[in-house]
Amino acid sequence: MNKEQKKEIKIIPILIIFVIVSLLISAILIAITPQKEKVSQTDFVTSNYNDTQSTFKKVSFTGREIIVPEKFKLYQPTSSVSLINELADKIIKDYQLEQGEKLNNYWTRENYTLIKNSYENRWSFDLNPAKIDNKVTIITDEAITTCFDFYSKYNINLSLVAQEDEISYLDGKLQQEKSEPEEALYLQIPLTYELDGYPVFYQSESNYPFFCKINNNYEIERIVFKDVFYMFEVVKEMPSISIDQAIKNIKNEKVSIIDAQSQIVDAIDLNWINEADLQSVSIDYRFDENLKLAYPFYKFKAKLTNSAGINIQAEIITPAVASAVQE
Repeated sequence: MNKEQKKEIKIIPILIIFVIVSLLISAILIAITPQKEKVSQTDFVTSNYNDTQSTFKKVSFTGREIIVPEKFKLYQPTSSVSLINELADKIIKDYQLEQGEKLNNYWTRENYTLIKNSYENRWSFDLNPAKIDNKVTIITDEAITTCFDFYSKYNINLSLVAQEDEISYLDGKLQQEKSEPEEALYLQIPLTYELDGYPVFYQSESNYPFFCKINNNYEIERIVFKDVFYMFEVVKEMPSISIDQAIKNIKNEKVSIIDAQSQIVDAIDLNWINEADLQSVSIDYRFDENLKLAYPFYKFKAKLTNSAGINIQAEIITPAVASAVQE
């Protein structure tokens, strides 16, 4: 055995020791390095309202940047109020409504109608007052007060907040159309509760969970409400992700189209989106009934072009914190 062979034999144990030490150091570093926390991904993030999954080929953001907090709070429900018992049942009794013979979710009497939408767990109460015959414009603050007075009448304190930027101002025509605020005879006022100043939606719904329609006589024409109202408490904080990262997540199909409208066709193919122009962005919280968790989402208003070349006005959502599919 020559000197070179002896040298190689001596080096081998040193190399083995070096590899073992390196592996141990690597394992220790992994153990002591905080892993990026992720919230379980909701089911509705990976499927659209029509239970399909869209693939986005090209995504661009042309809207104005918004201020995004460094961290978001996550919430879990602490208690709930059944509006079936506390509101729907009391409306039926108060207005002496009778259940429809053929429809279980339908109650009516004279000009009053109460309907439950079982798919969205949403109730609609129409009061149909006499047609207004004046052209006096409606005052927003008084209309909002009228709306909240309805809930106060039933001793229900839901801590709702009127979403004044989303109010629909309507004219007095038979087929009511949107009008300027100073010309409106009717208001549709969306309401929801807020977490950290952001509106709360249920699941992947695009509609606000509550709203009132008020006429310029300050009479309620319609009340819409969910069948359960939740109270929340903070359970943790998580770092926000940037809008750029959110766009990457959309490309990776971590996205849901929650509303889509076309002036050309009624049935819209959302499986393949050739191009998505994200024209504005906002933040809202969404309550996942399966996870029992409310957490923040980016909501983009977008112009989509599908594989058939049809332009679509849409709203799409993706989490504003890191999320991962449940294992």
